[in-house]
Amino acid sequence: MKLNELTQRLGATTLFSPLSREQLQGLLERSPKCSAKAGNWLAEQPKGLCHHLVVLAGDIEVQRTWIGDDGVEKSHTRRVVVERDGPGFALLEAAGSQLCLRALLDSEYLMIDPDELADLLGWFQLGAFVLPEPHLKVFHRLPLESVAIAINRLVERPVAAGEIIVRQGEPGDHYYVILSGEAEVWQLDDDTGMPTMVNRLVDGDSFGEEALLADSVRTASVTMVSAGSLLVLCKADFEALLGPAMVEEVDVAAAKSLLGSGSARPLDCRNPAEHAGIRIPGSVLAPLTGLRHEAASALEPGVTYIAYCDTGRRSRVAAFLLRERGIQAMSLIGGLSLWPYEMEGAKVQELGAP
Repeated sequence: MKLNELTQRLGATTLFSPLSREQLQGLLERSPKCSAKAGNWLAEQPKGLCHHLVVLAGDIEVQRTWIGDDGVEKSHTRRVVVERDGPGFALLEAAGSQLCLRALLDSEYLMIDPDELADLLGWFQLGAFVLPEPHLKVFHRLPLESVAIAINRLVERPVAAGEIIVRQGEPGDHYYVILSGEAEVWQLDDDTGMPTMVNRLVDGDSFGEEALLADSVRTASVTMVSAGSLLVLCKADFEALLGPAMVEEVDVAAAKSLLGSGSARPLDCRNPAEHAGIRIPGSVLAPLTGLRHEAASALEPGVTYIAYCDTGRRSRVAAFLLRERGIQAMSLIGGLSLWPYEMEGAKVQELGAP
């Protein structure tokens, strides 16, 4: 069964009906497709069935056990048969130790994480989807209990065409999400002092996190090119709610262990000249200035990256932007200034030259 058809049919079930089509399809795409040979257990005691299962093909024996009112254990066994390449499927909801499953014939199925589903349903119940979901993607990283707080702290602000929202060089005091309208990002050239447009922002894009995370001034100006509205979160709420959820930091010893085991890859978010001078071996170059668009799309979604810079300030922003885009990333505490291990590059060679 094709994904679109499965999405449509699962969307009609009681369990998944509160989700939008886009949410459900995304959930299915993230759910691993598994197979079991005849005789294999899909779920057995003591844990039982701890995931929601969508059986795509096969013949599965389902045994349910429970304690009756008389204190005696009771059980019931049934078969779930789904023809391969047929139009049907079967949905088995997580029931913990009550359900045990064994394949009678070779079978295929999707495993859906009940915690992820619960988070999506929790968002729905909180009414967060009154706003278009793309505008709130960053808040999906928050613990569910913090979502309502974050949504309530957002302030909608109408803006006019030509209005300057943030100015380069000024302190950062807010985080912004474009609800409607378009904006341009302008930056002063270090050599000429002339402004250059470096990015264009549209509905759903966010900005303002760099100065908040790095505790510095704005590195660019943002000007609306059309009338619209913004969602605004003040600095204190950003630091209390989004910062801890979106920026995971790792010290040099833990980073060295993760890199050495192949569990993560180093990502240099500095500029190309800095990268050429000195770097952690095997680093991917992804300058911070490009992480909002082309650089992030070139990274591998299934890889965990340890972002670093010279001090750790830029890498905090990089980790935030990457996680916002669904890429697993951590920030190296202290950056290269605290890195005591091997490095490579032109400066290293110069230092080691006779």
